[in-house]
Amino acid sequence: MSTVVKTKNQTIKRSDKRRKEKAPKKPIWQKLRQVFSLHPKSDPLITLCIILLTLCGTIMIVSTNVGETTTNSNVVLITLIRQTMYLVASFLCMWFANRMFRFKWIARWENAIVLISFVAMLVPLLFTGSGGSYAWIRLPGGVTIQPAEFAKPVLIVICATSLYRAHQNPQMTQKWQILFRKPMICYFLLMVGILLQRDIGTGAIISTIFFACLIIPTYPGMARFQKVLKRIVMISIVAFVILFWVTDLGISILEQTPFSHIATRIANAKNPYNDVYGQGYQPANALYGIASSGFFGKGIGGSMRKYGYLTQADNDYIFAVIMEETGIFGLILLCILYGLLLYRLFFYAFKTQEMAYKVILGGTGTYLFIHFFLNVGGVSGLIPSTGVPLLFISSGGSSLMACFLTMGIAQQCISQIRLKEMTNHAHRSW
Repeated sequence: MSTVVKTKNQTIKRSDKRRKEKAPKKPIWQKLRQVFSLHPKSDPLITLCIILLTLCGTIMIVSTNVGETTTNSNVVLITLIRQTMYLVASFLCMWFANRMFRFKWIARWENAIVLISFVAMLVPLLFTGSGGSYAWIRLPGGVTIQPAEFAKPVLIVICATSLYRAHQNPQMTQKWQILFRKPMICYFLLMVGILLQRDIGTGAIISTIFFACLIIPTYPGMARFQKVLKRIVMISIVAFVILFWVTDLGISILEQTPFSHIATRIANAKNPYNDVYGQGYQPANALYGIASSGFFGKGIGGSMRKYGYLTQADNDYIFAVIMEETGIFGLILLCILYGLLLYRLFFYAFKTQEMAYKVILGGTGTYLFIHFFLNVGGVSGLIPSTGVPLLFISSGGSSLMACFLTMGIAQQCISQIRLKEMTNHAHRSW
């Protein structure tokens, strides 16, 4: 009997060996895809929206740089190579965050992350400024790094990590001062760096993200503080409208401070045609481009404003070029893609019961929305121009990498939510 069993086992081993030998080797691209793919439970619709927005952005960046071919015939090729490098680096950031992000690791290195972020915010002060701000680290070869872009995901993660710690120690939820002590310190240090850089646009984004992260948790110990915070924000908005929009008192005050360039931007937003050949040159030409677009625009490459009229055509004012070349149709497409992205983020934020995941997803959604609102609103003249990029669309490696990094963290949280949902469903079925 034992001899028969041994013979059967040997036969099975031989057949398995033959199958392995006959199995074709996977092509190298399949192996790379397997290694560098996102978590299987990441939201596919979010990934699709990111790909489409990035593709649209790359096309528009190349199109806007055609306007510089009169002075440099190789500018389009150089732009395409540079943007491809940014995209590869950004995808690696998203992949790394999606695969490696863990709250327990962040909690261990939280203090070091905050300190490094604060020091990084001070480094740009050693370099020359641009547009009234000192926000860039200038490296050889024309490469620049904007540390403030990475401060946004850092703040979101620090806020969420405090809630992760509170999940392990429920006593922290009784007082908001204890719960959000480290996020408060992080926010204060980042704002000090931003104010020293004179980058009000980034300051507005950081403050909005922090406000969202504070009002998302539903702990009883935070209810009173959240009500007071909402009232303070509403009073601040009303005061801003009265000081800067209804009257010129706020502009007069800002003109006497180091933030006089902000006063100029507010004045241009109220009427860019007052100084159309001076400080209002770009805002006015952006409006000219939008007004001449029509429903389908002038076609890709058909913009006239990118030929010297808009010096930041591929960055701050890329929305004006998009409108001029693709018209209202392009605006609708852009809104649909952003809308789907925001919908999926907030869908999972409301769905999960984990407060840390809520803050990550809600903070990421706020991050995307406020960038879209400030850029589109500033270019169209609805609000003062803040100089913030249109995420996934505008050129710039720092904003693209920071955005992809944030989306990688969000996708990791979504994958954990979906895995937990599948586990609970399996238990209920059993």
